Amino acid sequence: MITLIINQKQQHMKKLIFLMACLVSFGMMAQDSKAYLALNVGASFPGGDVGDDLELGTGLDFNLNVGYRFTESIGAVLTYGASASTFEDGAGDTAAFGAGYLGVGPMYTLGLGDNIAWDIKPQYVFSLAGVTDYEGGVDDITATGSGWMLGQSFVFGFDQGFKFSVNLDYLSGKYTEGEVNGDTFDIDTDNAYSHFTIGVGARYNF
Repeated sequence: MITLIINQKQQHMKKLIFLMACLVSFGMMAQDSKAYLALNVGASFPGGDVGDDLELGTGLDFNLNVGYRFTESIGAVLTYGASASTFEDGAGDTAAFGAGYLGVGPMYTLGLGDNIAWDIKPQYVFSLAGVTDYEGGVDDITATGSGWMLGQSFVFGFDQGFKFSVNLDYLSGKYTEGEVNGDTFDIDTDNAYSHFTIGVGARYNF
């Protein structure tokens, strides 16, 4: 399911690369800037109208996170990720729902000790994709929208090299456009989606 979302939203990766390039350029101009690249994985607990209506179970979340700290406490961050959960459809078959997201926003870092930091990362999710995948691929639904995300990471280590983190992320958004069998339509009814993720990550500080 995660692969399906990424394949359907390849244009979002182009946006991500462009935004990353902008951050790299800005970071190179900032004195004492610190960059990192992180891979995170965790358990996702879906909610909202989508989660409640489909009765989604606990799923898996994976995201790529890149950021710059321009000072000791102020920075910027980009997140590209996807979550997937299963549910039982009306025929009793196992189906799946996946949410892909792309967000950008500021980052504020608090030092909690000699080797521990707390990264607070509020982000605007300007691309929120949803795919409802039924058995056999008939009547699959693709939806798009936007939202926001509050990411939090407790990072162990400041210096260059590999570090580890414990992540607590909350995403909330709403789908406004859908597509079924090639037909596109506006979504006027309540169609909110949210998930809370608890996970771990490995990052490399440059």
